[in-house]
Amino acid sequence: MTRRWRARVVASTALVVVVALALQVAGFEPDPLRVLLLGAVCVSAAWVVIDVLVDPGPGWGVVVEPAVAEPGADTRLSTYRRMLDSHLQGAAPDPAVRDALARLARAVLARRHDLTWDDPAARERLHPDLLAVLDAAPRRLDGAEIDRCLHHIEEI
Repeated sequence: MTRRWRARVVASTALVVVVALALQVAGFEPDPLRVLLLGAVCVSAAWVVIDVLVDPGPGWGVVVEPAVAEPGADTRLSTYRRMLDSHLQGAAPDPAVRDALARLARAVLARRHDLTWDDPAARERLHPDLLAVLDAAPRRLDGAEIDRCLHHIEEI
């Protein structure tokens, strides 16, 4: 039992005893069971009203999660780094690296040459090794293959 409830029970018991004694002293002949039941009902109603009206605020502390990246670090670079680490150490090949390379190639084609991915001239500008990686099913790429693909994207 918490300290708050212990205090409530003690205060309620004391109040019921004081009311019963006051009725005895005043010359009434109260039935102890009825006084006890009346006291329990009144105290329970008071507890409900107090619990509803009094807002103690949240009963938990706010936990601040540590940042994934160091303060001042580039979040996009941190995201790519985590993606590459996950790809290189994962048990199954993940299409995330291949998809990120495709997004990067599309962005470079659009920015430098104003070409969309569906444009036939866009595929002519891409290196065959890069096209092979982008068109193939997801597979584990090693660091050298990723580096070559990035180099080919830079040359677009």
